[in-house]
Amino acid sequence: MRISDYTLRNLRTFCAVVEHGGFGGAQAVLGASQAAISTHLKDLETTLGFTLCQRGRAGFTVTAKGAEVYAEAKRMLGVMETCEANLGTLRRVLTGHLRIGIVDSEVDNPDLPVHLALRRFFTREQQVRLTVEVGTTEALSKGLQTGDIHVAVGPFPTRHANIDYRPVWVEDHQLYCGLNHPLFDRPAAEITPETISRHAMTVRPYLERAELAALHEPQITASVSNMEAQAVLIRSGCFLGFLPVHFAQKWVDRGEMRALDAPGLLWKSQFYIALRVQPEPTEVARLFARDLAEVLVQKT
Repeated sequence: MRISDYTLRNLRTFCAVVEHGGFGGAQAVLGASQAAISTHLKDLETTLGFTLCQRGRAGFTVTAKGAEVYAEAKRMLGVMETCEANLGTLRRVLTGHLRIGIVDSEVDNPDLPVHLALRRFFTREQQVRLTVEVGTTEALSKGLQTGDIHVAVGPFPTRHANIDYRPVWVEDHQLYCGLNHPLFDRPAAEITPETISRHAMTVRPYLERAELAALHEPQITASVSNMEAQAVLIRSGCFLGFLPVHFAQKWVDRGEMRALDAPGLLWKSQFYIALRVQPEPTEVARLFARDLAEVLVQKT
């Protein structure tokens, strides 16, 4: 079939709908109404001659052929983005789409000033479209592998062969309890790893329990996927849990959390700037990664 400009538009719409699980999330990304998105999908299905997705009261699902179309469309659109960026480089203007991923809970971290790197990047002459995703390390890793994220910053405890990880910064984590927890008012001298191990804990499974190394048989009774959920459980007064020091500080200052300073409980998390190795990153991605690394060096 011939790929026209209209077909490209419809394929982009279809990819956005798939990636956001339906019309609702895609509307904000595309800046289009639900009616317009529906029309684009119907036009694409008419062009292809088969159904791409089921939509209705039961929710949104992609058909088997729809999944194949999505995979082909992502490959084609990725090649087009790379070509666009390379042509822009030839005329000495930064061009293309830059997709950045930041691990959750770090947006307001003064030691990780991604906003300063963005300012440095966008003061250049450029025609770059920007997308910023904030998510868990698992989500960022998946995005790097699929090409949905070009540059990511986070701890990445699980490594992948096709991703280049550049160490840039170390984040301090401490163990915390909430205001109503039994240990909140306990004297520091009475808080030992053995004492802590008698209380329920919440963990982040993606860390593979690295933060619990100093504890003997900890009582792990809850798990979370991100820092915000970890903070909610700690603030309930029912669980102990580790948090980045910068992230927990606002609750400590308000008297709603307390750091537990038993020996061996200060835990350090190595952060990396990550890019996919193959296909080779565009000049836009490499330049932003360099800007981010230089900004972090200036902060240390």
